[in-house]
Amino acid sequence: MPAAPVLRSLLASTTLLLACGGQATLPDPEDVRASLIAADEEFAAATAANRLEGWMAAFDSTAIQLSPDVPYTQSAAAIRASMAPAFADTSWQLTWQPTLAFASADGSLGYTLGSYQGTRRDAEGLEHVSTGKYVTIWRKQAEGGWKVVFDGGNPDSQVRLPVVP
Repeated sequence: MPAAPVLRSLLASTTLLLACGGQATLPDPEDVRASLIAADEEFAAATAANRLEGWMAAFDSTAIQLSPDVPYTQSAAAIRASMAPAFADTSWQLTWQPTLAFASADGSLGYTLGSYQGTRRDAEGLEHVSTGKYVTIWRKQAEGGWKVVFDGGNPDSQVRLPVVP
């Protein structure tokens, strides 16, 4: 058999194989959204239980966090340094609840939106509450879990009176 027909046959077979099996199957969007909500809820639970260490466990090493009075904080080490004073105040508690999640078509990136509440007691024992909304962007990891690559919040503007204990 001459070489040209063999090459054409091989090329046609390879093209057919790639056309039939070369496309990756996209993940179910609802499954990806559910996994993002679960990751965010696990992030909140770990932070409540382990404070700074729970907070940091969710972040990718290259993450960016919006912080007050600076353009942004970039890298896990810088985020740790930025958040350490807040978590050192044992009267301060941060809680949040994701309400929405969205993901890229291939399931490699996603984001969650929700509400947060921060509470702390001042020197007189009065509790102060602040609330707001947040967005967290997640990147799928090779092992299948999610890591935070961006986190930012938007405080509510309403003035809150201290709650008397």
